Amino acid sequence: MPAAESADQTMTSPSPKTPAPAKAEETPPKPPENEMTLATLALPLGETILTLNRDGKRVYGILQRSRAMTEQSDYFRLQFRGYARADGQQWQMLEGDDSRFHGTLNCAWVRVDRPSRSVTFGPKGGVMASDALYGTGLDTFLFAGVISWAKGVCPDFTISPGLVTMNGPASSEEEKLRRNGFYASQGFEFEWQDPAQRSALYFKDKVSKLLGVWNREAVTEFGGEEMLKSLISQDEARAELRKQLEQLENSHANLKRALMKEKNTSQILTGVLILVAVFTLWAVL
Repeated sequence: MPAAESADQTMTSPSPKTPAPAKAEETPPKPPENEMTLATLALPLGETILTLNRDGKRVYGILQRSRAMTEQSDYFRLQFRGYARADGQQWQMLEGDDSRFHGTLNCAWVRVDRPSRSVTFGPKGGVMASDALYGTGLDTFLFAGVISWAKGVCPDFTISPGLVTMNGPASSEEEKLRRNGFYASQGFEFEWQDPAQRSALYFKDKVSKLLGVWNREAVTEFGGEEMLKSLISQDEARAELRKQLEQLENSHANLKRALMKEKNTSQILTGVLILVAVFTLWAVL
């Protein structure tokens, strides 16, 4: 019996509790990667042709898309470089900042930070066009392009506010309204940060609430297929003009031959008439 009681006690005695594992501390998200670093990592995705309209004159240039992806970030950038301005039949080549890819002018980018589930738009200070391209709608097109890309990649991410600063010691009221309208037209909220309205924040809570729109009549993009169609159309137009020119030249040659024939006929008739008159005079005399 004592042995049995000992066995029962062993079976019924509670087992010692295992200590609960210590709760792991939440790791704070990494700070966003530097956009300059991401810009150096960005690889071109392709190029297309853009045509811009300024004061009724066409401006042609190259649009380049590039992207960089790391474990933490996704970076997308649009850059434009002008090529030439068409003034009637004359073409003027663009130079300087207008004609090259630039880090702050004629470009727009967006950086997606996965740990914080946020996006940042750039360049810092706002999207700006160079002097020769100002007023063409290029800045709106570039900004709308990166917004549309972000809406397709991370529509539920938050947006880090952006700061813009007005250039010059005394920006006009028109320029201030234009800058406000530039961001408002894309769905951003816009607030001045100082009484003199020298700096402002543009912000929105979700990427999906932005618009990504531009004036499609002012800016037209041509891909490879569109360019081929345009070249085919131009070749067909040139062939038709060449055909019409040949027809005109043939008509001119036929008319010239007819005139020469008529001229020769007139000369012959004139000679005959002169001979008849001479013979008539001889007969009378």
